[in-house]
This record gives sequence, C-alpha cells and structure tokens, in this order.
Amino acid sequence: MKRRDFIKYGMGGLATLVVGTKMPWLMDNPAYAAVQTQNLNFTITDAVKEMVTHEPGNNQATCYFWIYRSNSPAFPPDCPGPQIYTTVGDTINISITNELDEDHALFIPGMYNSGPIAPGATVTGTFRPNRAGSYLYYDNLNTPVNRVMGLHGALIVMPANLHGTRAGGSHRLTPYDRPTPAVQQLFDDFGRAPWWPGLAWEQGDPAANPPTPPFRQYVWLNHQASPVLFNEVGNAAPGTGARIPANFMDGFISDPFIATSNDPRLLLTVPAVPLNDTFNRLPHFFTICGQSGHFSHNHPAITPMNRVGEPCVVHVLNAGLWTHSMHLHANHFYITCVNGRVQSNLLWVDTFTSKPMDIYDMVIPYMRPPDIPNVRGIGRADAGLPAGLGTTWPPQQEFDVHQPKVGTTKISFLNPGTLIDIAQRQSPLVYPMHDHSEASQTAQGGNYNCGLIAGMTIIGDRNTPGWREFPRDADFDMMLTLGNGAPVTKPGGGTDP
Repeated sequence: MKRRDFIKYGMGGLATLVVGTKMPWLMDNPAYAAVQTQNLNFTITDAVKEMVTHEPGNNQATCYFWIYRSNSPAFPPDCPGPQIYTTVGDTINISITNELDEDHALFIPGMYNSGPIAPGATVTGTFRPNRAGSYLYYDNLNTPVNRVMGLHGALIVMPANLHGTRAGGSHRLTPYDRPTPAVQQLFDDFGRAPWWPGLAWEQGDPAANPPTPPFRQYVWLNHQASPVLFNEVGNAAPGTGARIPANFMDGFISDPFIATSNDPRLLLTVPAVPLNDTFNRLPHFFTICGQSGHFSHNHPAITPMNRVGEPCVVHVLNAGLWTHSMHLHANHFYITCVNGRVQSNLLWVDTFTSKPMDIYDMVIPYMRPPDIPNVRGIGRADAGLPAGLGTTWPPQQEFDVHQPKVGTTKISFLNPGTLIDIAQRQSPLVYPMHDHSEASQTAQGGNYNCGLIAGMTIIGDRNTPGWREFPRDADFDMMLTLGNGAPVTKPGGGTDP
C-alpha cells in the first residue's frame, strides 16, 4: 500500500471531463468542476480517502482505494474516476500510466480496451464513441477485484446533434441517437402536452434564479467500500491473498455482520456507551458518485434540484457487488434504457433494481407530487380548497414552518463554546431517493442516513404563476450554488485543513 494521496471527503463540484466543444451547457453548470479537453490522461494509482463518518483523530473512517487519476487536466485524486461527457463521433485521445505493482487496464465495453498495462508502463490510443448512452469504464482484469477496489468511472455519450429543438415542430431531442417510438413520444410531450407543461428536456431558462440548464442530467454511480478488505488487498503481494477473486468475494459478501459503535461522542453520554471498533471485511460504506449521506443528498450535481416542469434524466450505474433497489419519493420515474437497450415499453415506477454492472436511465418528469390533493389531475392548476382556506399547492403554509422552531440552539460539536440555531425552513421541498436494500443506508454498521442516498428537490413551480421560485434560506442557496472545485486533498499523514 503506497498511500500516494489522502482524499478529503467533501462537497466540491464533481470532477468532470467534457470531451469536445458541443456541451457548453455542462461547462456553465457550477455544480460540476468541468474542464473541456480532447485528451484523457490517466494514472492508475492508489489513495486513502476520508469517508462520511470521519471524526478528528479517528482513522477508522478512512478507506484505501485503487483509482484512475486525471493528470492533465489535473483533478485531485478520487474514487470513482472523473465523470466523462462526450458526443457521438468525437475523437478521444487516451494515455494511461500504471503506477501500481501488477497489471491493470481501462476497458469500455464495445468502445475501447487498453489491454494489460504492466507496472510502470504507459499505453496510448484513440477511439470514437459511435452510439449514445451511459457506459462504465473500469479495469476488467482480475474480475471483480480491480473494479471494486475503485478502478471505475462513468462515461456519458450524447447524440451528435445537441443544438436544440428541430425546426418545423418536429421531434424533440432525446439522450439517444436511436430512440424507440415510446421514448421519442415521452420527450416530445415534455413542455407540449397538457399533462407535462413546462420545459422540454433540451430547453433551459437562463432568466431563472438559479438558471435552468438545458439537457438536465445526473449520474448515480453506486459502489460499496470495505476498509478492512481493501487494506488487505493493498498490503498483499501481487497475485496472492486477498487479490485472488475467490478470497476477495468471500470476505466482501460472506463475513458475518458485526454491530459497531465507534463514534467518540458516545463516550460523552450518560451513562457512557463503550466503543466497539471491531470491523470485518463486509462493506462499511455505500457511496453514490463517491459521496454518501449529507454529501450526496445535498449535492446539486448528484441530487436534482429543479422546478416543477423541468424534467431530467438520471444515469444509474452499479460498479459494485451489491444489488440495490432505488426508490424515489415525490415522483414516479420512467425507465427509458436498460443495459444499452432503449425501451419500447416504458415502465413508470417508483422503485427499480440495480444489479452489479447494471446500467439504466430513469427520466424524472418533475411534476407536482401526485399525493398532494388536486381534483383536476396531475399537472393541472390547483382548483383550491373551500373559500378562505387557500390552496393545496404550492404549500404556502408549510413554507414558513421551521423544524425545529427558530431559536432552537445546540452546542457546536466542533466549537464547544458556540451555540448554533439549527432551525430549517420546510422550503424548498426535499424528497429522498434511498435504497430498499436497507443496509446500504448506514455507514460502519450503524450510522443511519450516512449511506447511499440522493433524491429530488423541488425549488419552484414554473407552471403556477408567481411561484417559479419557492422561498429559500441563505444556507440552502449556498448549497445550491456549490461547485467550481473538487474535494480538498492533503498529503498522507498531514493535518486536517
């Protein structure tokens, strides 16, 4: 284990490489740390990452990974590798150097295969994506060890024509160059049909606050990490021990469950709760785009934060070994593509299964939540309550409610001499996407809501006059505009910034 870098867990913009010049809408989005390039220059190396349950002085919440690090343009090291966006037909030049102690690779099914790269060697090549869709790039050697150790990332290929709605009122754009009639009809209806008023997927609104980007899309790349097992792999000699797939799989999936309680704050309770720092090789952390808990649920490049009438696409990829059942509150979603096959019969569901190596696209219509009473039906203007009782939508009464009440203070854990007001306004409307495989909602065996979670946030309604923007407090606006910087890093063994 070389421990080349220490990755600071945080909420900076997601490291994104945009190949080509056809996606200015992505470059303009502050939630992404996007850099335009024509070249992928990666190093296969290792790093230690600070995870979601980290407390100062507690090294139990760090995890060792093998990673793809982008050198030029330079991004701080992280797991997963940078998100890559490109368009059909763009030429991608790639250079990969292996700094680890055994053969590794970079593989994109049907598109690129580096072949084995010996320790210290560099491989270069060129490829052109020929079909739009979502792809996983990963190390396909020593399956599944190298991939699960962190050598993976997401590649999103867009159709070549990204210039907006075609003339003459014909079909709107979709994420696919060969959409089925059902998928084409869905995207045609957005912004046109009475039941989907608002914007088409390809349409933005620069006058909104914050501006609505066109081609709204997000990546949910699922993964699981085991610090104990990953350390064993890092310390093992090449081709031996935990690096052998059978041994790796046995530990990752079959070790018995152990309840742990390693939060040092438990020692301050009355009576004090003894700590149990016994960990085995089961996954401790469940991540989505390398983040989890608050860091994913409140990240504007992971969790959609849009208005009613602003549909979006979510690309779901599973790089790990667990099966997830992704359940979204507030809206049902359409399944438009599964493992490269654009769907002819669209499912409209609130839960869909993601098996290891599965890739699927979900389309969130961003409609008013159907469980809010509305006698006129989904998407229609609210008929209102009886005279004098207001309306059911927007929920104006709730917007001025705070949970807990304003003035509720707690002692800051990081600054014990400081009281902070912890009241939070019930606006905008925040809904979760969580995994029905409930173990993934925890971290290190017991920290609930620190696992694989995202969601959808409704920040306004462009279909209800006067309510394009819901009330927002300063702390939410700060979160909403995060970006323009990847997670902080520091050298291994250094002090926390």
